[in-house]
Amino acid sequence: MEQNRSHSKVDKLPPELKREVEERLLSGETYEGISDYLKGQGEDIHYSSIGRYGQKFLKRFESVRIAKEFAKLLAEDNADRPTTELHEANNLLASQLIMEALVDDRMDAEERGKMAKSIASLQRAQVSNEKLKLQSRKERGAVHVAMEMLKDKVFAEIAEGHPEIADALMQLADETEKEMQKMQ
Repeated sequence: MEQNRSHSKVDKLPPELKREVEERLLSGETYEGISDYLKGQGEDIHYSSIGRYGQKFLKRFESVRIAKEFAKLLAEDNADRPTTELHEANNLLASQLIMEALVDDRMDAEERGKMAKSIASLQRAQVSNEKLKLQSRKERGAVHVAMEMLKDKVFAEIAEGHPEIADALMQLADETEKEMQKMQ
């Protein structure tokens, strides 16, 4: 059974008046003040109707604002973050926006179906992302094991006759391993 969609009186306003209402909501004007403005424009909409519309509008606006800020932060922080973390954050953000869209009472059944498919795609992408993270951890472990083997061989071959060279090589191996871990 499909829900009836609510049709706000504000939604029925001419586009330029609706935009003006939204601008006034964003600037912090009171619902009563907006109602009075609309009455001056020949539209009789009670302040409680503006309040109901305003709450939904401001919530959607805030979600989009947060999403943009989050995306901006991710883009600025890109150099230091592994790609998998960026994809994960992006998927979480997209999922949040899709879920908010799904609860929008103005969306019809066909649009809801498309949104549900989008969530399934995001879930598949998240599974792939988790596989990449596991592979990365395995590779990091392999690098650590290889570096330890190298240090053991260096120590066994060089340390007895040239301990200062062995120490320098071990220190270089440790630094190299740390650098490689930062890159992953």
